[in-house]
Amino acid sequence: MRLFSLLMLCSLILSGQENTSRQIWGNLVLGSAHNDKVYLELDIEPKTQTAGTLTWHNVDMTPLIEYYPNRWIDLTAEAVMGYTKDSLRIKTYEISPRIGVRFHILGNIRQYIPNDNILSFERFSFSTLIRYEYRNLYYDNGNAEHQSRFRVRIETKTAINHKKYSEENTFYLFADVEKYFNIGEDIHELFHHKTRVRIGPGYTYDKKHRFELLFIYDYAYDTTYKERRHDATIIDFRYKLYF
Repeated sequence: MRLFSLLMLCSLILSGQENTSRQIWGNLVLGSAHNDKVYLELDIEPKTQTAGTLTWHNVDMTPLIEYYPNRWIDLTAEAVMGYTKDSLRIKTYEISPRIGVRFHILGNIRQYIPNDNILSFERFSFSTLIRYEYRNLYYDNGNAEHQSRFRVRIETKTAINHKKYSEENTFYLFADVEKYFNIGEDIHELFHHKTRVRIGPGYTYDKKHRFELLFIYDYAYDTTYKERRHDATIIDFRYKLYF
C-alpha cells in the first residue's frame, strides 16, 4: 500500500501543463572517504523524459573528488560524461568538467548562537555551492556546441529524529535552490539563466546506505518567446552506497 501511494503521488506531481517536460531520474551514488581530507564519488544517473516536446533517454556518469582544507570550505572537481538519444533518433554525447567551492560559513556560525532543546540548530545545515562548468555537446551529425556557465546553489538539510542526518536510522528533509548563469553564446536548448528547485525527504539507514526522493522543478527563460516559464517537473530516486 505504501508503494502504491508513493507511485500515485509521483504520477500526480508529474501531471501538469502539456508543454512542461515531465521526467524520471535515478541515481546510484558510490562514495568513499579516502581520508579526512579527500572524498571520492561516482554518480551513475539514468534519466528519461516521459512527456514534452520530445521524448528522450539519457545516462550520465559523473566522477567527483572533494577536498576539505578546513571546516569552512570544500573544494570540488567533477566531470559529467553523458549520452542522450531522443525521439528523432538524434544522439548527443556530453563531456562537461566542473570545478567549485562550497562555503559552510553560516552553518558553522550557528554554534555561537544560543539555542535550547526545542529549537536545536544542530539539526540544521546550511551551505552555498558555487561551480564553474564548461559544457561540450557533440552530435552524431558531426556538429558540436560549447558553453561556459556558473552555477550557484543554496543547500539546506534538517535532521528530524536525531541531531545529525548522518546518524543511523535518521530521517531528514533537504531543500536547495540553484541558479544557472550562462556565459557567451547559448547552446541549442534555447534556455538560459535557468533556476532549479529541489526538495524532498531522505533516510540514513546506516553509515553505508542512504536513500533520497527528490522533487525537482526547473524554471527557465525561453529565448524564442522571451518569457520565463515552468520548464520541467522531475522525480529523482537516489540510492547512496558508501565504502
